[in-house]
Amino acid sequence: MSCDALKAIYTIQLDLLAEAAKIAALVLPDTEYKLLYRQASCFDAAFIFPKNQYHLLGQKIGSNNLSITFKKEKHIGKNVNFSVCFFPKINTMTLSGYYSEGMAHLIYTPFNNHYWLNGKGYKITTPDCVGEKFELLAPKFYTFFEEFFLD
Repeated sequence: MSCDALKAIYTIQLDLLAEAAKIAALVLPDTEYKLLYRQASCFDAAFIFPKNQYHLLGQKIGSNNLSITFKKEKHIGKNVNFSVCFFPKINTMTLSGYYSEGMAHLIYTPFNNHYWLNGKGYKITTPDCVGEKFELLAPKFYTFFEEFFLD
C-alpha cells in the first residue's frame, strides 16, 4: 500500500469504520460495538499464522496492513468481540474471535477460499458460536477492503 493510500485511509477513517460496522451488523444486528482501527504489522500475522507458514509469508506481508477490532460496548452475555485483519500484499484477510475452546481464526482469500485455525495454529473445523457468522462476514469484509486497498 502506498503512502497516498495510507493518507486516504486516515482521511476516510470514519467512513471506513461506519461501513465496517454495517457489515458486522448483518450477522450481529443487536450488538453495539466500539471500533478500534490501527495499522496491523507482521506481529499480528505471527500471532495468527502457524510458525512455518509465517516464516514463508513474513517478508511478503509487509507493514501496511489494516486491523479493526470490534469491542462490545456492554459486557453482558457472550463475548462477541472480534477483529479483522487485512493483508493486501498477500490478498488475505483474517477474522479472529473466541469460541468455546479458545481463540479461532478464519483465514480468508478471494473467491470464498477459507480455513480455520485455533489459537495454537492447528487447523480446526468450523467452530461453534462464531464459525457460521464469520464465514458469512468474510466475503463481505474482503470485498469492502478490496475496494480501498487493492489496485
